[in-house]
Amino acid sequence: MSDMPAPETDLDTLAASLNADARDATVFFRVLCEKLLAAFPSATVVEREHALLKSHRVPRKVTVRLGDETFEAEQGPGGVTCRHIHAVHGIGGGLPWSKEVSVDEWLRALVAIVAQDAEATAAAAAALRSLVT
Repeated sequence: MSDMPAPETDLDTLAASLNADARDATVFFRVLCEKLLAAFPSATVVEREHALLKSHRVPRKVTVRLGDETFEAEQGPGGVTCRHIHAVHGIGGGLPWSKEVSVDEWLRALVAIVAQDAEATAAAAAALRSLVT
C-alpha cells in the first residue's frame, strides 16, 4: 500500500478548508481555483478577468472536466454559481444534462467522481500487474 492519503480524503479536507474560506466569496473562489489547478492541472481551466497586470487577473470561472463529468463554478455579483454537467451517451445523440447546484453539492459531487476514478484506476493497475507477474 502507499503512504499517500486517498484522493477522497484530500478532497474532503479541501472542501472543509474551502467552506471555511466561504465567508469571503472572492477569497473562496481564488483559493478554489488555485487548489483545483494544483490537483487537476490537465483537467482544469481557469478563466480570468482582464487586467493590465497579469498578477491582478482575478479568476472569474473554473471548469474541471473528468471523463463524462464537467464541473463549472463562476464568480458573479451574487456569489459563486456552480453547475454539474454530465455527458449522456447513446439515445439522444449524447446531449448532456446540466444542473445548477450549491457549492457544497458541487464539491461533494467532484469528490465522489475523483474517488470513483481513483478506485477504477487502482483496480485497473492491479489487474495489469496480475497479467505481467
